[in-house]
Amino acid sequence: MQKNTVSLQLAGKKFQVPCAPSDAADLMLASQAVNDALLKSSANLPLETKLLMLALNLSYELLQADRFTKSLESDVSMALRQVQRMLEEQKTTDNAN
Repeated sequence: MQKNTVSLQLAGKKFQVPCAPSDAADLMLASQAVNDALLKSSANLPLETKLLMLALNLSYELLQADRFTKSLESDVSMALRQVQRMLEEQKTTDNAN
């Protein structure tokens, strides 16, 4: 896999981040989201505290998204099983006639 380096600025500091070419745009969007969140946070908190709170919020959102995804996967799996049963019942009915 080919690696490129993308230049990012986070909290006023520059970083060179190695990444796949296909990931560069997403990393730049992510860094912008981090910077935007830092700007919206309380100005009177130290940067370290802002970053820790941001990490906590992002982790929480990730856990919520993971739970939602697992719930959707379960619902889709159940719906597919119901469709399969209905198709089998229809097939059995068609064969009986």
